[in-house]
Amino acid sequence: MLVEVIRTLYSYNRWATERVLDAAGRLTPEQLHAPGEAGHGSIHNTLLHIISTQRSWLSWWDGSLSPEEAYRFRLNPTDYPDLLSLRRAWEELERDTAAFVSRLSDDDLQGIREMPLPDGNVFRPALWQMMLHVANHGTQHRSEVAAMLTHFDCSPGGLDLLFYLWPRGAS
Repeated sequence: MLVEVIRTLYSYNRWATERVLDAAGRLTPEQLHAPGEAGHGSIHNTLLHIISTQRSWLSWWDGSLSPEEAYRFRLNPTDYPDLLSLRRAWEELERDTAAFVSRLSDDDLQGIREMPLPDGNVFRPALWQMMLHVANHGTQHRSEVAAMLTHFDCSPGGLDLLFYLWPRGAS
């Protein structure tokens, strides 16, 4: 059952982020990069942070990076100067995320991962805990981007989970 919750949450995560990216498509380049009151300084930088963070965690989970490499991973902002490059990075990340999520089982989600921390402690979360964190992290930063988009009269509209579930026949 937990695997279905995770799949639903990541499907929602994709839907909500794409709504935000669509709304950002109505911005001028100056608005995309304008300093904002929330997030990581601008809509561009906050979107890049969402993508970079999810990529780093996914790279740990799927084994393409060690925990230490994933912890240090950051996308270079100069490689993603505009919305088109951010959208391409998101689409690639989303394909990889969907493939990873589709292979999961409830047993996989219970698996414990370990990562040494700089202070000498060891972080030992279950995969499901990390996956909930990353989805929740995306929700936080999407809301910051949504507020900045609204400032430019480009609101993405409702991003609540219920707005995702209702049209899909959830009871």
